[in-house]
Amino acid sequence: MSHYVSQLRTKMDDHASQLSKTGWDEHKVWGNIYNGRDLEQSREYMAYTRPSRVKTICEVGFAGGHSTVAYMTANPDATIYSFDDFGKRELTQLAYDTLKKTKSNLYLQEGDSTVELPKFSAAHPNVYCDVISVDGAHHAHFPDVDLSNFKYLANYPNVVLIDDYHSKDWPAVYKGVANRMKEGSMKLRHVSASSIIFREKQKQWAIGEYTLLTVVVATMQLERLEGLREILEVTTHHPAVQHVVVLWNGEEMPTEVSQLERPPNKSARVTVVHRKVNSLNNRYDPLLPIHTGAVMVVDDDLVISEETIDCAFGAWKRDPSQLYSFGEGRSVTSSGYSYEPGGLPIGDDGTNFLLPRMIFHRKFMSVYFESHNRELRDYVDRQEAHCDDIAFASVVTKYTQKPMKHVLAPYEDMAKKGLGWKDNRIELRHECAKNIVALLDWTMPAVEVGQC
Repeated sequence: MSHYVSQLRTKMDDHASQLSKTGWDEHKVWGNIYNGRDLEQSREYMAYTRPSRVKTICEVGFAGGHSTVAYMTANPDATIYSFDDFGKRELTQLAYDTLKKTKSNLYLQEGDSTVELPKFSAAHPNVYCDVISVDGAHHAHFPDVDLSNFKYLANYPNVVLIDDYHSKDWPAVYKGVANRMKEGSMKLRHVSASSIIFREKQKQWAIGEYTLLTVVVATMQLERLEGLREILEVTTHHPAVQHVVVLWNGEEMPTEVSQLERPPNKSARVTVVHRKVNSLNNRYDPLLPIHTGAVMVVDDDLVISEETIDCAFGAWKRDPSQLYSFGEGRSVTSSGYSYEPGGLPIGDDGTNFLLPRMIFHRKFMSVYFESHNRELRDYVDRQEAHCDDIAFASVVTKYTQKPMKHVLAPYEDMAKKGLGWKDNRIELRHECAKNIVALLDWTMPAVEVGQC
């Protein structure tokens, strides 16, 4: 790391020299990331941008380009997207033109970041940021809105670099972070302070990360469209939901479904994915456009609320290593499938499976789609009870060696006619339960009782 820091000092001095040659006093264009006196903040920012997994860096507040120099030094291959209001137009344009000569994958968008970030996200649905730097306007609503808009661009995992995080000197920045933490979309890793006072203010910054959720809803029946719209209304307006993926299983996708798609704008993005092969395994596909650590899978005939998401997501954040559900209890063993109206008692030794109102870490999707589970997935597609829920839960609990965990999140099952209304469904569930236990050589342990 000392090599990079040494490089940075040289490159920062060279950059400032280039600017000063055109008449800019470098002491007036220095920002808080570099001030000619210390490199404490730059050093820490570089440590987070250097890892090879960091492919995309997004920053609000380009100004004289000093922070960009730090990112370029730490990670020369990363693509950098910057946003700036061009408050010092000639300086910013000069700095950008200077850096662009040596970095083709540097992009700068002019304008009010609170307007430009949503526009950028809508125009670039495949761009997600591994590192996010918030160093734009420090007053009024700007930090709060920037931090809110950036969550729809955050990749997983992500790091958020927050300049001037100080309750007294920069209250608007401090409040913006506090609002994200209150709504459950962000957590702080730590706060760092410099040993110097710069421009009569304490130099301080924070390192955080967005903790967000993607909701996946599979559907294949237009009769359920109204219920699906109600799910979208709840999920897209939850502050911790980054993305809702609507999965249409069927040969042709109706226009009414495709029109549900929309970009983020003070609410989560909705993406409609069309799969011509009607398989409920599709909802666990790791190739779905998911950029969050947490994934919630719900049926299209559920009625959920903000409290549903708060409860399930809150439990997951405390321990992401387990598979959570707020569905009814069932029993899946080598003897078959057992249930009672209203569900088997949660906490009983015989209750080891929960209906699929699930929330889990996205890595479990890759586990389910590993090649050695191909025979299991093929069986699920052939078997008319569509036991994807049992198969997925069995694979995950075997992988983690931990049971499913029940959380008492509120919901209502509208029980509209669908796959679950086949006359011989219970008989088919008996058959698939026994076969899945045999295929995996695994019986799920008794469900644990969790808390919201």
